Amino acid sequence: MDHDEFEELNPEEQLKVFGRSPIKVRSDLIRHAHDPMLLTQALSCEELYLITREMDPEERSEVIRYASLPQLFFISDIDCWERDRIQPKKLIQWLEILRDADEEKLLAWLLEMDYETVVAGFQKFITVLKPEWEYAVDEQLGDQLYFTLDRMYYILVEEENLETVRRAMEILFENHRGRYTAILEGILSEMEYELEETAYRNRANRLSDQGFPDFETAASIYTGLSKEQFEAFPLKEKDERGESSQEVRTACTFASQYPVLWSLKTLYWDNVLRHLGEEDPGALESVYEQMAWISNKLIVFHGMDLTSEDKMLWAVERTRALLNLGIEILTDRDMTRAVSLLKTRWLESLFRFAVGQLENLRRRMKLLVEEDWNGKHQDLIFFLNPPYEAIFQGFGERVPKCYDFEVGENLEHLRDFITREDLERSERSLRQIEGIHTFLKKHKPDFFRRPLRHPDRIESEGELFINLGTFFAHDTATGKPSFSPLKAGAFERFFEKAFRYEGGRDLLNTEIKEAFLSRYYSPEEQDLMRSLWGLVFQNIQDHLGTAVSRDPASCFWMEEQKDGLMTRVQKKSAASGKKAARKK
Repeated sequence: MDHDEFEELNPEEQLKVFGRSPIKVRSDLIRHAHDPMLLTQALSCEELYLITREMDPEERSEVIRYASLPQLFFISDIDCWERDRIQPKKLIQWLEILRDADEEKLLAWLLEMDYETVVAGFQKFITVLKPEWEYAVDEQLGDQLYFTLDRMYYILVEEENLETVRRAMEILFENHRGRYTAILEGILSEMEYELEETAYRNRANRLSDQGFPDFETAASIYTGLSKEQFEAFPLKEKDERGESSQEVRTACTFASQYPVLWSLKTLYWDNVLRHLGEEDPGALESVYEQMAWISNKLIVFHGMDLTSEDKMLWAVERTRALLNLGIEILTDRDMTRAVSLLKTRWLESLFRFAVGQLENLRRRMKLLVEEDWNGKHQDLIFFLNPPYEAIFQGFGERVPKCYDFEVGENLEHLRDFITREDLERSERSLRQIEGIHTFLKKHKPDFFRRPLRHPDRIESEGELFINLGTFFAHDTATGKPSFSPLKAGAFERFFEKAFRYEGGRDLLNTEIKEAFLSRYYSPEEQDLMRSLWGLVFQNIQDHLGTAVSRDPASCFWMEEQKDGLMTRVQKKSAASGKKAARKK
């Protein structure tokens, strides 16, 4: 919709369009609205901050003039602080923006912001003198730049800040003499460090009210819940009308919708929200608000400030991903059950249930590492081949991540778990590697009591497929299970028995592979392990069949002992001549 079409709408219609519009275009819509204050104050504090932070000062002031006091407090709490300290340059810039926006906004901020923050902030860049005798003024001031409004308090300030500070003090002096005096007396007498500590606590309380809690509270979002704990988690409280206690909006019209408006792709979760909105719009608004609070907890926990849309987007997408995972698992994608769950359950319990499911993956992976790898997770990663090395790397994250099979061949990529299918596929991979560890120890009990082939390498080709391939080759060639390197004669027998020539290359016989799986696995186990062994068979075929078929007179791959470990080397053999003669 262009500007002309938007301007033709009435205020109510403009508000609806505004609520559905991407965050990046909202500042432009505000400037073309009939009632810009209505649209501005319909934004969440986070959205208004993100909309205005990239603007130049003049444009920012133009939007800030329509903001509510809570929105102003939020922006200054984010903009004017760095960790636990007020930043004087940023505070001066904030005062300039308020002054240029509307001096009434500047006055309101100076009057309503807590005393400790205002005084501690001013202490950063001004000094106040209060001479006992008038004749002592010049002696105390010397050549320093100053101004006074009442010939009682003398305010010393750097020239670059003079205009802004003077106007702020004039506004206070003209409109609220008591506040003016209290601030100047505070600058004179308060201990700066102690005052700033109190101001920081006040700021933390305000941010907590906006859904940005302290670190300890935020960290609880990653405390996983089992299915039993989820069921025992308190339900939403109901009032006399049957409405959830937080389903009545207490903030602006769109105050909690930014987690939805930023959606990158449609999930099952979004369909559930659509059905919920059709049945109970009030319940949907409560869900939006809860999503925002979860996203804010993630931002606090990960030490992320609100300095870019990308950082907030990450928190929003993780929130949506794990809520989608949780609701798919709990409701089996039954829409009626899903809508009912959102009406009765707090989203935090749903999010933490999803975290609990992922913690199970990490717990089982850590048990495997403790039992067989002396607690060294990276040794297990070196041992595995793709994609298992990436899958298990993801299990080791603070919140386990999912290997994305859709990003392209040979490209490792980890992302948040999103769907039940993600979890099932990863859990299946975990069961496969657990099964392989049992297999290896069964056929060679001391298998893991040895050093790694490349203990210092960050990247490794992986030893798993080499060992399994060697075992398969021994079994096929000699009928005996062994992980020892194949001798030349055994290798030739393996190649003759296991490969067939077809389509210009040597391929592994399907019958040989199936017979091998049947010898070592039950039908149920074969269903689980088939895809892993399929990668082993493909690895053998890629290294042996392709090399021989490309140049029959060349050499082939075999396994040879090297420092007690398996490695591939090229060996000349009469077998290459035999194969060449057969192909001719």
